[in-house]
Amino acid sequence: MNILKQLEGWDIKLIKKIKSSLTLKIFLIMTLVLIIVGVIIYAIVMNVMPNNYKNVTLSNYTEEIQKLVEDLEKGTIEDATNKIYDFCLTYSANAQLTGNEVTYKFGEIPEQDTSIQTISSEVTFTDSNVSYILSLSVSEHTVNQIMMAFLKITPVILLLIFVISIISAQIISKIITKPIVDISNISKKLSKLDMTWRCNTTRTDEIGVLANNLDTMADKLNKTINELTIANKQLQKDIEREKEREKVQTQFFRAVSHELKTPLTIIKGELEGMIYEVGEYKDKEKYLKHCLKVANDMESLIKEILSVAMIKEENFKLNEKEFNMSNTIRNVLKKYQGIAEDKEIEIIKNIQKEYNLTGDERLLENAISNIVSNAVMYSPKKEKVFIEFRDNKVKIENTGIHIENKDLEQLFNPFFRVDKSRNKNTGGSGLGLYIVKTIFDYHNISYKIENSQNGILFTIKLPK
Repeated sequence: MNILKQLEGWDIKLIKKIKSSLTLKIFLIMTLVLIIVGVIIYAIVMNVMPNNYKNVTLSNYTEEIQKLVEDLEKGTIEDATNKIYDFCLTYSANAQLTGNEVTYKFGEIPEQDTSIQTISSEVTFTDSNVSYILSLSVSEHTVNQIMMAFLKITPVILLLIFVISIISAQIISKIITKPIVDISNISKKLSKLDMTWRCNTTRTDEIGVLANNLDTMADKLNKTINELTIANKQLQKDIEREKEREKVQTQFFRAVSHELKTPLTIIKGELEGMIYEVGEYKDKEKYLKHCLKVANDMESLIKEILSVAMIKEENFKLNEKEFNMSNTIRNVLKKYQGIAEDKEIEIIKNIQKEYNLTGDERLLENAISNIVSNAVMYSPKKEKVFIEFRDNKVKIENTGIHIENKDLEQLFNPFFRVDKSRNKNTGGSGLGLYIVKTIFDYHNISYKIENSQNGILFTIKLPK
């Protein structure tokens, strides 16, 4: 738990570090760009602007002076003075009108001032034939004032650049780092196999492409994880099934070994007694017959064991076909009619005429035979065995006997006998109902055994 907290703390620190780094880099880049732009603008203003301003101003002055001269020639010298004065006021110029030994001055023109630009034009008034020289001068002082004003505000401009850089860096870094931080957080979720998170961005830039790729990867990982989870669960089930199978097989073979060991010990002991003519074993005819009976019982047991082994094989397949289950039950009852009569047991049957079922007829006949055999064998004399087959239910009930509930639960286990002494006269092999269970499970047929009011009831529910 402490490690996870440390990792989470490390992730938070990393995200903060990335955000701070990006903000600083963007700030430096923005500041550098703005400074470069400012320097370029400053250079343009300080070098290009004065000359350009001067050229434009002079060009405008030339045009305006030409208009003024044309206007002056239409009037008298008295009218000219007023117009020249107004022109000087309008354009911040100085003027001098010289002619006929008379000089009119409008403002002062400093001598040898290189900043002064003078334009002269000849003017002839209508009231005389005397020509006058009009000299108009414009100073670069205005341009210089503009330059000085610009220089004064340069620190303000630099400060403004710095502030704009900070604000821009913050805004841009937030715009850039937010999706990166979101992607980082989602990546952290994905690293913990939390596939519920998605970027869900509408951006189409590189970050949007990255986010979409991350979403695609998450979808594929989620699909893969789900497939692996299902496969793992199936594998666990297969492992558990195999373990259970091995356990059942081990128990089965252990029981088989015990079941075969007992009759072999009996046969061996009786044969040795007859060979050495020990005590009662001198009556060889009697014990040979008994050995033969034990051997026959072993043969029957081995056949049942082989039957179970055949069904339990991995490559075993049912020989399925459609057959009449009603006829199969009737055939089974015919086999046990003689044994029932010997025990004075009445078999009462109520079987529908026809019921077609798809399955392995031989195995299902064997299962029904084992159930009927138990009903006849374990019923006391002069009792009854009821066989009812209606719709899809088969009920086999034998009267005069009950089994404890704790023993009912174990009847389908291999080699289990209610008779604890395992007396073969009453207990059989202990495989009959185990074989029944195996056959019914293969056919997906439900079944149960229970105590009824008069005896023991075995109920079978066939598929419709």
